[in-house]
Amino acid sequence: MSFGNWTKAKKIHHGVLLIGMILSVAAFGAGMELISAGVIILAIGTMALIKRQSDRPVYDERDISLAEESTHQAVMLSGAFLGVVMIVISIGMGLGRWSYPEWIAPYYLSWGAIIGLTIVIEVLKRYKVIE
Repeated sequence: MSFGNWTKAKKIHHGVLLIGMILSVAAFGAGMELISAGVIILAIGTMALIKRQSDRPVYDERDISLAEESTHQAVMLSGAFLGVVMIVISIGMGLGRWSYPEWIAPYYLSWGAIIGLTIVIEVLKRYKVIE
């Protein structure tokens, strides 16, 4: 299966990432930690398949038109790392072996605020509100 169009492959890749994140967070919030981990694993596998089936690399640092997406890539890589952490934590919580300590919530909220601000800045750059 070939996507034929690099832009289409990239859009599908982003869509799978977004839908996977939303479904994973929703499942985790509903107390279905193992399903949340499964959604993350399924999304990662689907994105890898999309990259493999694309006519051209979905992300290629040698292409100057893609170099502008470095901030996006940094967020993606940190998200991928934290996705792995989330899978491990979700499985541990789903099996009843772990739980979050109360004192860790401010750290997660701070990290979430930083990532949220990064996303806002990236959106403003893309729409040329700021440079």
